[in-house]
Amino acid sequence: MIDISQPLDENTAPWPGDVPFHAERTAKIEEGGSVNLGAFRMSAHLGTHTDAPFHFDPEGVRSDGLPLAAYWGPARVVAVEDELLRPEHVAGLDVAAAPRVLFKTRASERPVSEWSDDGPPVDPETIRHLAGDGAVLLGTDAPSVDPVDSRELPAHHTLARCGLANLENLALDGVAPGRYELAALPLRIVGMDAAPVRAVLRPARK
Repeated sequence: MIDISQPLDENTAPWPGDVPFHAERTAKIEEGGSVNLGAFRMSAHLGTHTDAPFHFDPEGVRSDGLPLAAYWGPARVVAVEDELLRPEHVAGLDVAAAPRVLFKTRASERPVSEWSDDGPPVDPETIRHLAGDGAVLLGTDAPSVDPVDSRELPAHHTLARCGLANLENLALDGVAPGRYELAALPLRIVGMDAAPVRAVLRPARK
């Protein structure tokens, strides 16, 4: 299995101004406790995660209402070097055979400890194209499917209108393009605008 989740610790770069990762030990065996216990605090959008529609729509589905089936099943990793993820990058794909499309871009080359806002955004036409071919999920190694300075969030809204789940901040460095099985179930956190996932790939069986 190939872990495509970003590690979470104090070095994981958050979205500028968002809540960073902080962990503490609340009980220690070496101090007389019977067990070690820990607690942590972080943004729901830190590291590899899925956005719930509530993130950008006050009436949207929240994290505990996300459709789990979208996050588990056949997937395809597509490598793109351009500045925008356009329909031609997915033209000719057998989307019906692997309806979860994960984009590997230059964003995978950045260290997880360094924030970068130049990850290629997704053209909404690409989302509509994939949805028309039967896609159920779109993933990216960038921190957002939209430009980081966007306030209209056209890709987020198009994903919701087309019924596609999303994954952001995937760790695809070293992952070859091709067919895989994806498992990236969101945590069952009630009422949130996003949920962390532990995303893994397994090469597709021949």
